[in-house]
Amino acid sequence: MDWLKTQLISALSGDQKVSRQLLLSLAALVAVASLVLVAINRPEAPTGEFEITEGLNEAESIEQFLYVHIVGEIKSPGMYQLPLGARLVDAVFAAGGLTADADNSSVNLARELSDGEQIVVYKLGAVAEAGGSAPGGLISINRGTAEQLEELPGIGPALSSRIIAYRDANGGFKTKEDLLNVSGIGDSIFAGFIDLITL
Repeated sequence: MDWLKTQLISALSGDQKVSRQLLLSLAALVAVASLVLVAINRPEAPTGEFEITEGLNEAESIEQFLYVHIVGEIKSPGMYQLPLGARLVDAVFAAGGLTADADNSSVNLARELSDGEQIVVYKLGAVAEAGGSAPGGLISINRGTAEQLEELPGIGPALSSRIIAYRDANGGFKTKEDLLNVSGIGDSIFAGFIDLITL
């Protein structure tokens, strides 16, 4: 502070060398003060995390759900809207749970659901009585035994075991067309039995 005071007195007394030093010192002081003020008032830099709360169009919001139809030994059968990625246990819970007569071994509660599927919860003993055959003589690809699957045209022991292996590994078939994912079943074999099967 004393130095600044001395410089001011010298500048006022007419010493040009001191005046120039004083002006340079004041200019430097103003520049530093300006930089400090700019740094203090500068907005925060973005962190890279963004939350999008608006802007979803109707099509995007519809895709967040799936619809399933659950029937049979269920307390409130019907059609339910569930979030994508929902499992069969979520559909059963939404429908009020299983009835006392339900055969919970006839369904895989951990299976992930697909949009538009129908879920049938059978009565205890109904699967054993009907085997893999459904009403109308159709063979269920989700419940049929190897022997029942072999009754289909073009399906022998090797293909029936592949069908069952695929069914077990993937939590069952969601559509009839999923059979085309089984090694050895092509379009022509599939076309030969499509009207003889059910889920």
